[in-house]
Amino acid sequence: MYVLLFVVSLCGCRAGKQASAALNPTETLQVANVASASTRDGESTIELASYQSTPPQEDAVTQSAAEQATDVGQSEANTLVAPVVQQAPEPPVMAEPPVGALIQAAAVPLSLIEVLDSVARCYPEIEQAFNEIDEADGRIVASQGAFDSVLKAHTISQPLSFYQNYRNGVGLAKPLFRGGEVYGAYRIGDGDFEPWYGERETNEGGEFRAGFSLPLLQGRTVDKRRTDLRSAVAGRDQVSASVESRLLLFQRLATQAYWDWAASGRAVQIQQRLLDLALQRVEQIDKRVALGDLATIAKIDNERLIAERKVALIKARRSLEKAAIKLSIYYRNADCAPVIAEVQQLPFSLPDSQRIDLIQRDTDIATAIAVRPELAELQAERQRVCVELEYARNLILPKLDARGFASQDIGGAASSRGDKTPFELQLGLHADVPLQRRHALGKIQQAQAKLAQINAKSRLVTDKIRAEIQDAASAVNAAAEQIGQSLKNVELNSRALELGGVAFEAGNIDLIELNIRETALADARLKLLDAQFQYFFFRAVYETAVSGSATFR
Repeated sequence: MYVLLFVVSLCGCRAGKQASAALNPTETLQVANVASASTRDGESTIELASYQSTPPQEDAVTQSAAEQATDVGQSEANTLVAPVVQQAPEPPVMAEPPVGALIQAAAVPLSLIEVLDSVARCYPEIEQAFNEIDEADGRIVASQGAFDSVLKAHTISQPLSFYQNYRNGVGLAKPLFRGGEVYGAYRIGDGDFEPWYGERETNEGGEFRAGFSLPLLQGRTVDKRRTDLRSAVAGRDQVSASVESRLLLFQRLATQAYWDWAASGRAVQIQQRLLDLALQRVEQIDKRVALGDLATIAKIDNERLIAERKVALIKARRSLEKAAIKLSIYYRNADCAPVIAEVQQLPFSLPDSQRIDLIQRDTDIATAIAVRPELAELQAERQRVCVELEYARNLILPKLDARGFASQDIGGAASSRGDKTPFELQLGLHADVPLQRRHALGKIQQAQAKLAQINAKSRLVTDKIRAEIQDAASAVNAAAEQIGQSLKNVELNSRALELGGVAFEAGNIDLIELNIRETALADARLKLLDAQFQYFFFRAVYETAVSGSATFR
């Protein structure tokens, strides 16, 4: 949880004591990741980066104390106020520009939709995933090659032998999708042939032949060629669903980086405001010290506060710069090159926070179970295994094929008997039966065990999706409540600081007490910022969990 606490440790009287402000450590936020269910069996997590980002370029930025004290309410939650540039008594801290492109004078605020579109269009791992789809398409084309027509040809010469002869032939075979094949061929055999090879001889014009082979039992409804093709198609659907799962994950990571960057920008403004308060009273304190209204130690205390708050501002700017660099991994230009977002691109307004009621949550759970890519990936894998199981069961059947051909010789008779001249028709059955059939039984056992694994994994993924949505809805509602309470806290601290400023000018309180109230207001604003970050991140998690899109409804 991102909470930046500035706690001033004050001991003893103000004359000789020093105050210190410490920055809080950031905590990482863990979010359940239901990604490709076929490759992840355990619960993986997305570790959110804390509000550590990249510092933007700054000038000496200040505002009036009255503006800082009254800038509260809903505008505090929903609007980023551009600070007013004033002349500070000391040089500005960290005037260097942030890493990246030069900042334009008026840039259009960067939206989350632009970042997510960039992820879908240019993120390298998405490009890699799309190449996997092309690879799966290639496997489909390769499996279709089993049904390609095949041109066959041969030429055989036997010039040196007691039986000198020459044989030539050409043919075309076409496998059928429903099993078997048909073919047509032409051949010619000339010369002296061994009596036991009399079928090799043809009439002088050669022989035309057409034939077929059709499976009657094994291989009739399904065979290896059709199984490979159907498995490749199911594999393509599985890869496509896996790509969608990874896109969902990358959208979540990009959403995290976007809100981290936006929150870091607000944190810089909060630290700048806190510094401005100390800078604005330099002249006032100098006058009061000169008049003897304040002790000299008050001037030293204020200078010490300025130094401490400059350190805090430097750290906040570094966090903003780091967040902008991290966001550039997902935010890219038209050429898909990383782009470091500029300070002027920080969003000026945020959507209102809304709770998720139980009826909507339960409806969205049902929708998610129907459309989530993880379950679609498992369904595609189940389909592929079912194809293999069907083929394995078909292997149990005996192999029984019907075969036949018709042939006709043309031209002059090859012999005085004329036995090659008549039209010839041949039909027959061919059987092949493995007795143990262990090959088929083993494949059936493998497929059934795989189906049982997929069914168990599907139940687990369904439960994870349900739990993920329930947790995200709970986090959204809790964050919405925190935002409401944080707004009240900011308003109360702002009023207290306003009254404290008046009391300090009247001499009723000292600088140490005023510093406590200023720090309390900054702390309240940072807590509000943390609640807003959690709300929008978990809202994005909820939306991606339901519909696969990180856009808001």
